[in-house]
Amino acid sequence: MANVEQNQNNRLSGSINQPLIGIIRQNNGQRTLEYFTDEQSAHAASNADDAANRVRKLAGVWSDLDWDEMERALDRIRHETPPSPPLEL
Repeated sequence: MANVEQNQNNRLSGSINQPLIGIIRQNNGQRTLEYFTDEQSAHAASNADDAANRVRKLAGVWSDLDWDEMERALDRIRHETPPSPPLEL
């Protein structure tokens, strides 16, 4: 286990061969930065599994949509929208 000390100057001290891993977290609407000195603790705190599950849930939001209908709508929008004017160099 890492032996890290925090003094009144907000300084961290640890062994020279210990990693220092910083993870940004959201706590009550405020972003905080937490430091860890071992990968297991950092991984557990990062909620990597929760983040992956949130991404999977986001992908599943559109699972009930009809892909053929969506493709036709996107193609229609593409053809109805006039092209951007060319860039002048």
